[in-house]
Amino acid sequence: MSEQLQLRRGTSSQVAAFTGQQGETVMDTTNNRLVVNDGATAGGWAAAKLTEVITNTRTAVADAAYSALTTDRLIAYTSLTAARVVSLPTSASFPTGTRLVVIDESGSCSATKTITITPNGTDDIEGANSSAVLALPYGYLGLESNGVGGWFITDQLALASAPNGANIQAFVAETLLSGMSGASVTASNFIPANCIVLAVGARVVTTITGATSFEVGVTGTLAQFGYGIGLTAGTLNYGLIGPTAFYAATSVIVTAAGSNFTAGAVRLSVHYLLANPSTS
Repeated sequence: MSEQLQLRRGTSSQVAAFTGQQGETVMDTTNNRLVVNDGATAGGWAAAKLTEVITNTRTAVADAAYSALTTDRLIAYTSLTAARVVSLPTSASFPTGTRLVVIDESGSCSATKTITITPNGTDDIEGANSSAVLALPYGYLGLESNGVGGWFITDQLALASAPNGANIQAFVAETLLSGMSGASVTASNFIPANCIVLAVGARVVTTITGATSFEVGVTGTLAQFGYGIGLTAGTLNYGLIGPTAFYAATSVIVTAAGSNFTAGAVRLSVHYLLANPSTS
């Protein structure tokens, strides 16, 4: 014959008024949870349900608008072909002290393929009832709710930012020019538009042959980032310049000196800042 165990049980108001014996467990039938008693505290101590436990989750979004859930912790865009919007849940419904991150994993985010994060209803982001915008490849934004109508940015791909989206960001990009041949080799549009360049570095990865040295620059200023650079693998050139604005995407040209390139490889690195204006 089977046996059935039943605990004391009652509604949430009944449980709240009940002081059980130490170690006694009762059932809250309103909230479907167990409550452990200590013999002294009215209402005892409620056990958390799985839905109330903060867990790390990753929600993949493929090229679509998305309404964030209160259970989301990381919203990752795996593809992006157009501007998309992430709508936040109400700040009151999101667990306070819990971070929500929106990130572009596709690398396609740009000034035209933005990811816009919008608050819900009268909620605000850092005091302004406006959106936050991701407009850079692999950009991300971390948010936290105060539970009473406000979201705050905890971290982002920026050195500093303002409530309406203005920010300054620092980046480094690399490219490898291999199989070097001829009078010059070009890294097409390696410097992005509307940036402030601090340096374009060079490292010889595979010993270069044919030339006696090389220089790195742009059309009209072929030695802007360095000249007389050696050919042996491991040779470095830091390519530091006074901060210079580039308003259009610009190619970097590696030019041979003495004679044409016949072989070798060099890795370029561009170090730059973006000073982004307000988004609203």
